[in-house]
Amino acid sequence: MRDKRTLGIILVGLVVVAALVVGGLALFSDSLAEDSYTSEYSYDVEVSTNGTLTNATILVPVPVADGEVSVAGALEDGDYYAQPEAFSSRLVETDRGPMLEVTVDEFVVEPEYYRFVEEGDLGRTERITAEEYDPDDPEMFVRDREQYELHLRLESDKPIETRDPVGTEPVLEPRADVTETTCLDGTDRCLEYASVVYAEYDANPSTEVSIRVTHRGENSWWVGGWNSNRYTDELTVDLTGPQADWIVVSGGLEAEQGSYR
Repeated sequence: MRDKRTLGIILVGLVVVAALVVGGLALFSDSLAEDSYTSEYSYDVEVSTNGTLTNATILVPVPVADGEVSVAGALEDGDYYAQPEAFSSRLVETDRGPMLEVTVDEFVVEPEYYRFVEEGDLGRTERITAEEYDPDDPEMFVRDREQYELHLRLESDKPIETRDPVGTEPVLEPRADVTETTCLDGTDRCLEYASVVYAEYDANPSTEVSIRVTHRGENSWWVGGWNSNRYTDELTVDLTGPQADWIVVSGGLEAEQGSYR
């Protein structure tokens, strides 16, 4: 009887110790998460082309919340990374609402031709002339695209609502005809909408231009490794030849991406 009682006491003690360990680990985990927790917004614009553009003006949507452009201060202060330097960027008001204006007098794209050269077990690429280039030779290739890019980051002093950001967080504006759609990558909630960009430039009729605008809100923390959750709002459009008008484009928002504590 005494042995059974002793065994019972030991088992109870083990349960108590296990509970204390689990509770301690949970508190430690919460402390790690709280100390490392950060929230950040990002805004990225890319304009790529395979031909020279002249007298170019492009207007693209910006993130807006409660009627205010969330990146206005950073754009006005120049607190962002952008290249090439020939481009200028600024926030402007239009009849479609506030937009980011990107301009350049001339953006020259000159194709560069290369071929692969084997050297023993290694290989390298070397520049060749246009006359040497053979499009049917698999050992040769051409780089004929250049791009303008702008990257902006803003820290948030409070957690970002990434499950249902519309109405509480900045999203790209203008937007219309918003509808829920099926997510293709396992994300729980996806939206599609219509927006606009303005493009005006002179170019060869075969010149291709791609415009991509991405806005993201993300929370991240460290507990045994980095974890994060986010929402991503993005629109893209592909154009060919010279342009001088507003263009309707499709956008999409993916919410509740990543992990949640």
